[in-house]
Amino acid sequence: MQRRAPSQQSSPVDNSRNPEPVSIWFVGLPQVVAAILGIILYGLLSHVNLIILVPTGTLDVFLPALLIPLLFGVIYGPWVGLITGGFGFLLGDYVANLWLHDLSWGNGYLFYGSALINFRDLIGWNGFTGYLANGMIGLVAGLTQILTRRRYNNFESLATVGVITAAGVALGIAIVVYSAVLVYHSPYYRATEATMAFLDTTLPNLLFALVMLPLLLFIGDAIVWSKGRA
Repeated sequence: MQRRAPSQQSSPVDNSRNPEPVSIWFVGLPQVVAAILGIILYGLLSHVNLIILVPTGTLDVFLPALLIPLLFGVIYGPWVGLITGGFGFLLGDYVANLWLHDLSWGNGYLFYGSALINFRDLIGWNGFTGYLANGMIGLVAGLTQILTRRRYNNFESLATVGVITAAGVALGIAIVVYSAVLVYHSPYYRATEATMAFLDTTLPNLLFALVMLPLLLFIGDAIVWSKGRA
């Protein structure tokens, strides 16, 4: 009795459980919707947070709203992060000019209620260098998808996000503060003052981002995958 040789034709494989990884540069409908939402959110919140001051040796800019381009970049990719950061901050300039037109300026300071901003710290933020810096911060955050593969349920992935986004935030703030010396030639800034402002501005923004961003990603990842298993 002859045995039938096993068929050489492989059985069809269900690829739905192992989808091909999508390029981090891919732009589809979810990315477009996310970019629009990110621009609106960051446009409304970015400049509001400029009036929060850091109690250090100098009056510097604390931007908790930087979490928005960071989060959108990490989740939706570098293009969304770039657009959210750059165009969101551009919209924020327009919104700030509409809402904060009654600010009084005297001796280099802006007053709005009990909030005080040193105007020299806004020179780099409110201009093309500010848009470039915010766009770069979001874009660099999106590059984390290369290593994390969009999973944020372990320490390695969260640490990777933290290191890369920290580098992006530091780069963006450096563009802003040193542009006051190299581009705008501010009489208030020399290299020493710019370096002090860089350190004073970077540290609190990094601390906030490194705590909140991994926390939100971990919670969001758990929610998404728990729904997928349900």
